[in-house]
Amino acid sequence: MEQWRLFWAVNLPAPLKAKLASLQEKIKPTGVDAKWVEKENLHLTLQFLGNVDAAKVAMLITNMQKTLAGFPAFPLRLGGLGFFPGAGKPRVFWAGIAGDLVSLRHLHEQVQKANLLSGFPAEEREFSPHLTLARLRSNRGVSALLKAVEELGESAADLGELSVTSVDLMKSELSRRGPTYTVLAAVKLRP
Repeated sequence: MEQWRLFWAVNLPAPLKAKLASLQEKIKPTGVDAKWVEKENLHLTLQFLGNVDAAKVAMLITNMQKTLAGFPAFPLRLGGLGFFPGAGKPRVFWAGIAGDLVSLRHLHEQVQKANLLSGFPAEEREFSPHLTLARLRSNRGVSALLKAVEELGESAADLGELSVTSVDLMKSELSRRGPTYTVLAAVKLRP
């Protein structure tokens, strides 16, 4: 049985991806040892499913369409930069999410509910909405990265807006060059 690596996400409009990529370019000269997320791969993950039998894709889509029927579109803003687990020992460099977080959290709950109908358990860790910009591989260049982020300050406080109008089922294909993401289905929200 063929298996696909799948996740549900909110994809970003091209102008917002370009703005985030520009921000990444300002920080890359710090020499930080990081794997940067490619511009075309920037997204907000709602739930990672892992390896899934390709035969289950239709059921996943159908259950998501039923669960999200009538769910209204809503606005989000990107702004602020941070690190997981924290600036003391950063492993992930991210852009923050603001705006209608109540709707975003409700959407996340509904996505998990739909996936539960398809036999996928809810994630155990708490939902922490963010956009991953880079994964740090070592401590090399971390102090320069922290300094660069601090210098960006207010200019990174508002990175742009988007309207969440669909939830996309994404297929991730891994290679030496990094992952390639393909949209398998876009479940539209009510305008």
